[in-house]
Amino acid sequence: MATTGSDNERQMLGIFLVPGVYLRVMGETVRRLGHDDRPLYQGLAFGAEDLKADDSRVFVTDAMIMAQRARAIAGAQGLSFALARELRLTIHGTLGFAALTSPTFEGALDSVRRYLRLRAPFLTMNRTLAGDQVLVQLCTEFEVPDLYDFLAETVSATLILLTEQLLDRDDARARGFALEDGKLPGVSVHLSAPEPPYYRDFADQLPVRFRYGQSEEILMFPRPLLAVRMRLADAEASAMAREQCEFELQKALREQGDTALAVRNVLRTMPAPLPSLEAMAVRFCVSSRTLKRRLAERETSYREIVEAVLKDRAIQLLRYTNQSVSEIAYELGYADLSNFSRAFRKWTGKSASEFREGGPDPAPELGP
Repeated sequence: MATTGSDNERQMLGIFLVPGVYLRVMGETVRRLGHDDRPLYQGLAFGAEDLKADDSRVFVTDAMIMAQRARAIAGAQGLSFALARELRLTIHGTLGFAALTSPTFEGALDSVRRYLRLRAPFLTMNRTLAGDQVLVQLCTEFEVPDLYDFLAETVSATLILLTEQLLDRDDARARGFALEDGKLPGVSVHLSAPEPPYYRDFADQLPVRFRYGQSEEILMFPRPLLAVRMRLADAEASAMAREQCEFELQKALREQGDTALAVRNVLRTMPAPLPSLEAMAVRFCVSSRTLKRRLAERETSYREIVEAVLKDRAIQLLRYTNQSVSEIAYELGYADLSNFSRAFRKWTGKSASEFREGGPDPAPELGP
């Protein structure tokens, strides 16, 4: 699809493309809320008709422009929640099918976590087990201060609505997760923005409670919910869909231009201990020397990216679990507690114990 603006700014490939169907549905939602959707496309190199093709893709920079306009027009009416209701499962293609046919909710959540950036390249998800809870953190990949709250609310609402629709209700009920007053027990969404006035208009329609004014964007699930079957569980079909998603992801990672972003995104999906530079180079089908050079071109290094990922994980575990510092160090892949202690003090200026006891949190790492 043609681009607008600076060539250098918009020469983006792979995961920097957004499926056109999402923007088409956003335009239709703005129209349903009583507005003219034509201003959304003004000055862009595509229109509503161009987005009807199943394979249409839009540069993320253009998608952001369109989202900013849509928010300005209809954001105060709850565009985020209205849009989330329209983003039905079939719209998400092979990713939606992989989630739908996963044997359990854990498999569905893992598919979404790993392949979300194929559909929403401006966000990634981190999953952490914290005692009897599962914490799913949304992380932004671009500087979008005017859109971050809108994107976080829309994606959170979409994931929660799909969760409620995809769970096998009989199995959920048998495991203690029957809807209570229309809500999934033990599930909540935490968002950092203040509560918007329109939330009250949608609160009763949502299957979980949204809590605003929190420290970060987190979806919280009870750990036993991971074992609940999906409504159309089919392990073979889900595996085939995941294979297709993996093919798309690896192709995108090879094609996209920001190697540092790609490496960080891959690391966020992997358990500790995190792989070596050599192992990551194999994953990207390049030599370790080439990967090291490409990261240097982005003014970072593999070690810096690994430490940024470990820092974010450590902060989450200290904040949301009762695990001891030594247990957290081990979970992060540190064989020696003293090495972890030195690293954490370097990252935050505090010991892990001091951090847990209180005080302002350091800013999360949004990029290398």
